[in-house]
Amino acid sequence: MDSPDRDLHVTVRSDPKLLASVRSLVRSWVESWDVGKKTTDDVVLAIDEACTNAIRHAYEGRRDGSVQLTLHAEPEYLEFQVSDTGVPCPPECTTRKPLQPADIDDLKPGGLGIQLIHEVFDEVDFCPGESGGNCVTMKLKRLK
Repeated sequence: MDSPDRDLHVTVRSDPKLLASVRSLVRSWVESWDVGKKTTDDVVLAIDEACTNAIRHAYEGRRDGSVQLTLHAEPEYLEFQVSDTGVPCPPECTTRKPLQPADIDDLKPGGLGIQLIHEVFDEVDFCPGESGGNCVTMKLKRLK
């Protein structure tokens, strides 16, 4: 039986050096739900992208902000929430775009993390944070 005491809430400083610890924490938590190695790897990468976006864009690289991460389980899904109080992300940057085959020389940095998040999770909701900033909620359906 799923237990709400397995929910996890953590706040980390907006320092890229802390992302390795975040990835490890997320990996351990997701593995405890037995969703498979590939799904676990994909979720860890997508959460890392969400946290990186908060650090890089919302806080513009400053290390004095904070990123809140909440991991929550329901019988039907696992829910992940990443929030910050930095600069709000323009809505047009959070929408899923159709991915088309492209020449490798045409690829540019930026924007692929959001697309990855949309690919990994079954539901993705970007909204302003409660006290400004950004909040992304990502849900992954659990197999019975």
